[in-house]
Order: sequence, then C-alpha cells, then structure tokens
Amino acid sequence: MEAYKTVCPDCGYVRFWTGWKTGLGKTKEQLEQMSRDFKTCKKCGSVNAKTGSDRESEIGRDFAAMDKEAVRVIGDFIKERLGVK
Repeated sequence: MEAYKTVCPDCGYVRFWTGWKTGLGKTKEQLEQMSRDFKTCKKCGSVNAKTGSDRESEIGRDFAAMDKEAVRVIGDFIKERLGVK
C-alpha cells in the first residue's frame, strides 16, 4: 500500500488516501480502477485531478518513514555482502 495526495485543479479539493503501490498482479478491472482513482476528483468528478505521494498527512509521514527504513535495511545488507563498512 501507498499513501497518496490528490489535488483537483478545477475545484481545489485535496484528498489524502491510501491505495495500491503498484499494478503488479492486478486484474484489468483493478488497473482501470487505479487509473480512475488517480485522475478523478471525488468532490466534483473532474478527471483532471493530479495524484502524487503523500508525505504530509500522518499516514503519509508513516509511509515515508517505512520507506526510509526499508532503504536503510537494504543498504546495510548490500554493504555487508560487499564487505563495505
């Protein structure tokens, strides 16, 4: 899962939400729904909404911290395998 922020340029509505991180393993219908979620304003119905990663809300900050920790763990693993200190 991933935290997202969607902003509608037409009505100014901002929505913070969570959804799938990737489309891997999703059905055609699930991929179509993902596309709609990314482009459609839940307030006015505009299909011009812009979605990006959420790093502002509490949940978004939590997801950012998890991503940062995953990068650290992977980096430590690679350094260990390469014998780098």
